[in-house]
Amino acid sequence: MTYTLQAVENSDEKTDLVKRFWTGALIVIVAAVLGGLLAWNEQHPMAVALAILVGGAGVLGVDIAVAYRSAVRRSKA
Repeated sequence: MTYTLQAVENSDEKTDLVKRFWTGALIVIVAAVLGGLLAWNEQHPMAVALAILVGGAGVLGVDIAVAYRSAVRRSKA
């Protein structure tokens, strides 16, 4: 199975996947910044922001992978 958007034939589904990625990335970045600001009085506020960023990126990666897989299955059916 190829891991590019070429496997998704419908352009609306491609657009939805790209929008989903950028929206998720924006949410993760904002959450990391806010988490770092809220933890500013802690000993390591940047570590808190980095942990939120890495965790959010992992969740976003899984979300995009599942959405991509279902889009590929829909395009093959």
